[in-house]
Amino acid sequence: MNAKADLQSALLEVDRLLGDSLTKDISSTMRQMADILAKRLDASLVWIGVQKTIDNAVSVMSLAGSHREVAVSLTIPLDADGSVRKTLDSGCVQRLSLKGDASYKHWPIADDATFHVSLSVPYRSLDGEKGVIVFFLPKSINTVSLSHTLWTRLADDFVVFLERRKNAVSVSRISGYQLAIVDFLKDILEVRELSAAYNLALSVLTTRADALSAWIVAYPDKKQTNTSNLLVASRGQIPETLLRMGLENDSVSRRWLDTVMERVREKERPFVDELRLNSAVQTWKNTEPRMKNVAVIGAWPLWDDSGVHAVLFVSSTDPEYFSNNLQNFLHQLTEILHVADQQISNKAEILRRNLLYQALLDEADAVLKMNAEQPLLEEICRRLVGSTLFESAWLTRPAENLSLETLAFVSSVTEDANSLMEQITADLLRDRVLHVWKTGQALFPSETGSANSTELPVALLPIIRNAKLWSVLVVRCCLVEHLISADVNELLHRVASLLGRGLDEMDLKKQLADEQNRQSWLANHDALTGLNNRRGLDTYFTHAILRAQRNNTLLVILIIDLDDFKPINDSYGHEAGDRLLIKVSEALKSVTRSTDFLVRLGGDEFVILLEGLHKADDLLPVMDNIYKAVVTPFVLEAEIKVSVGCSAGLTLYPEDSANSDGLLRHADEALYVAKRNKQSRPRYWVSYLDILAAEKKD
Repeated sequence: MNAKADLQSALLEVDRLLGDSLTKDISSTMRQMADILAKRLDASLVWIGVQKTIDNAVSVMSLAGSHREVAVSLTIPLDADGSVRKTLDSGCVQRLSLKGDASYKHWPIADDATFHVSLSVPYRSLDGEKGVIVFFLPKSINTVSLSHTLWTRLADDFVVFLERRKNAVSVSRISGYQLAIVDFLKDILEVRELSAAYNLALSVLTTRADALSAWIVAYPDKKQTNTSNLLVASRGQIPETLLRMGLENDSVSRRWLDTVMERVREKERPFVDELRLNSAVQTWKNTEPRMKNVAVIGAWPLWDDSGVHAVLFVSSTDPEYFSNNLQNFLHQLTEILHVADQQISNKAEILRRNLLYQALLDEADAVLKMNAEQPLLEEICRRLVGSTLFESAWLTRPAENLSLETLAFVSSVTEDANSLMEQITADLLRDRVLHVWKTGQALFPSETGSANSTELPVALLPIIRNAKLWSVLVVRCCLVEHLISADVNELLHRVASLLGRGLDEMDLKKQLADEQNRQSWLANHDALTGLNNRRGLDTYFTHAILRAQRNNTLLVILIIDLDDFKPINDSYGHEAGDRLLIKVSEALKSVTRSTDFLVRLGGDEFVILLEGLHKADDLLPVMDNIYKAVVTPFVLEAEIKVSVGCSAGLTLYPEDSANSDGLLRHADEALYVAKRNKQSRPRYWVSYLDILAAEKKD
């Protein structure tokens, strides 16, 4: 094979490697890439490095080749006028003699036959980070011309991989958080005790959110004095014994924990502490070997009905661990714990009250398990009447015109129904219902002071739902004595409370179910624009390819990136940037068909799958419409009108026969070329197929 064929073969193998390694360990991927290049091009040594602006040097990230041992240093200084410095400054491929090269002055590379020249290929990421891919070539090796596009393609492929890997890791984490929340919601519905809910949350943090350790500390009971904060639960790599010692001993760690606890309770918001910036907690870390890997600790308030009652601590070895996405995840987690706390408290209260009147309503627990509101109301009334203490029971409330609205009604009286309803809606009863509705207090015959109380012996009790008066329970009895007895009085109060809590329980279950559905939707959609996200694209992509095969049509994979989005974001703020992304999404939806699939990939990047095209020329008007939709000025506020451009890359299946990941990668490569040549390109988009055609001509 000739030099060009060798390089093309190497690029194909590198392309496959990078495409399959988006979420894998980057150091391992770079080692494999260097190994492929060294073997395919017969290089004595290949190394890949990145420029570190802090110390003005290039750090060697990976090495490969049969003479790796000559790399006596993994840092290449840039103060010398060597080949690495020249390559980075010029931005062009350089082929220079290794003899006397200042970049490698301490390396044992005197053997000219083995270490004849260095060939250095520069690369630059979209965020400005520079690096270099270097080949040490023996004297016997010929290479492709330095100006050949294959060298540029090598650099571009590597840069595209770095960008796509960064986006893939971010998307993967967001989807992972959403899926963890969905699973957490499913599991917490089965929890009966708060301690189990806490352990479940800590398990999610350490297994699904990559926390080093997580623990919960509760504030002491206000009724108790001289009581320290109490460790409730812990999970992860910091032992529970160490945490307990930190709370119980008068040490630096206890003083730090107490300070954080008081700060969270006072401010009622999360707090993140970097250990390197806090001398107290740094001392704890230095004196305790098992704390040495901890870089940052976050504290999140946990709520109950009385306020902040405990603090969730989360630690990590990564100083950048508490990203915006993770903080949103923690906010959702603590909100769900709050709802679960209410649910568990309600369950405990319902069970306690149920035991008090078990002798009268022995099947009240079955009533509480009902999932629908109306059957629950009717069953409560039916059981009251079934106790034989009451002739009738019903739930009512005033309508807007002050007439009585009946929610449920059960009676054992056989008299004419119309006559009974006339009694129920009589002025006297309506006045009593309105009195209870106004005061929120129960009303019994002995408390009415009415001479007619013996004619219509009724008791009325308010039903509280979600801390608000929701309806009035009315029971009718043939004997006033039954209604004024202490045991029946207590029973009716407990039934009214039970019903209210049963309705609260029903509402809480609905809230959790709604939240679970919302999180399931968010796992496949972008929360800002409502468009599909990367996870939704992965699910859809395979079906789109199958349809193209079945219908013998073209499938266009198009990636669009907004030009000049960052200046708008910087000038008008992130909220304006978000509004612009929403408007661009709406504009794109307006020019795409119902059969097209629109995705926000992340940041200001969008993907469109265009189905059903019969020839490549059908694409031109579509691309024109998309461009017009994006570049049309958008009004963000009354005085803010902005314009953006766009760059796009695309490929066409089945002419490009790669799999879904390969198709997306090829479109991304075309996008990169379009952005790189923004000033000189004839149109705003580049086709990957055109890139391949140009390479073949070369």
